[in-house]
Amino acid sequence: MDNLDPRADAEIPARKVEQEPVMDREVPMASAHTPEAIHAWLDGENVNEAALRAAEKEYEFWRRVEAETGKRRRIKTPTSLPGEIMKAIKKD
Repeated sequence: MDNLDPRADAEIPARKVEQEPVMDREVPMASAHTPEAIHAWLDGENVNEAALRAAEKEYEFWRRVEAETGKRRRIKTPTSLPGEIMKAIKKD
């Protein structure tokens, strides 16, 4: 039996469910100031060594980042790996 009431097809308003609003909060870091000499050095500008040594903690951190990224750039995939992947795909 069909309901022939034309009002039956009208959308029923959804019930409003109260939810707490989700907000992102930025937490300021008091010691997060990077010296201008470090910014200039990272940008490739010439910076005197005394200015870099004055920001010893930040300078050491970025030197380690540079060394690690250099190592990762030199990593090569073993030549046998693509063949092993294809074998594993064909088995399934």
